[in-house]
Amino acid sequence: MLWQKRSGRRIRRRDFDTWGEYYAHYQRELALRYLIPFLNDHGVDLGGAAVLDVGCGDGGATAAFAEHADRCVGIDAGDFDWRGSQNLEFRKADILSPEVASSLAGGFDLVLLRDVIEHIGDKAKLMQHVRTSMRGRAHLFVTFPPYYSAFGAHQQAELRGSRLRYVPYVHWHPGLRHIAQTRVTVGGFERLAAVNDMRIEARTLYLLRPSFELRYGLPTVCFGAPWFAGAREVLCTGAYYLLGRAGEQV
Repeated sequence: MLWQKRSGRRIRRRDFDTWGEYYAHYQRELALRYLIPFLNDHGVDLGGAAVLDVGCGDGGATAAFAEHADRCVGIDAGDFDWRGSQNLEFRKADILSPEVASSLAGGFDLVLLRDVIEHIGDKAKLMQHVRTSMRGRAHLFVTFPPYYSAFGAHQQAELRGSRLRYVPYVHWHPGLRHIAQTRVTVGGFERLAAVNDMRIEARTLYLLRPSFELRYGLPTVCFGAPWFAGAREVLCTGAYYLLGRAGEQV
């Protein structure tokens, strides 16, 4: 177990006029305080890089990456009030579409799947299209909550307005099984990476994931036994993976 130093004050919903403003700010702070430092610590240089943020949502994280990279493109199938800039572009698009995948082919040094993969049903096609978008020694950075963990189905959002959203493991209830349809586990993700010829270059599992610090004021706590297969699925609330294509040399 490893406790990480807190990176700043909690972000409170009441400090923002709308949910969109709050969530975009939260995304930006998560990227600046955790995602970009994680990449820097593992040798990923954003200088001069082209970054693709798949499932970018409100675009806060994409905008933060644009402050460090040469070019950033955020795509999402939803409707958001995006604001681009000289090196920041947003597109309403579905990564599973062959036409979209073709338009992105070979264009990026880093692809982000931040809390996205657990929402995608056809994960094989997702990985295929992501690989297509990567060029040279590009990296894929994936974060997700393991499904069998305390809050592994994003029930804070799914059950918004209900106090049940704060109950750990509530998504195991038979009445909420619909949330499990596209679930992802640590073991399942690692198998998915292997069959798609992706090499794991770095991995950090969290007992308390970084987003909990920003949203709830809890300290970030790493899990010190990632090889403990059963425990990691139930105890770890978050997983960070940095992948490279197996055919490319580090």
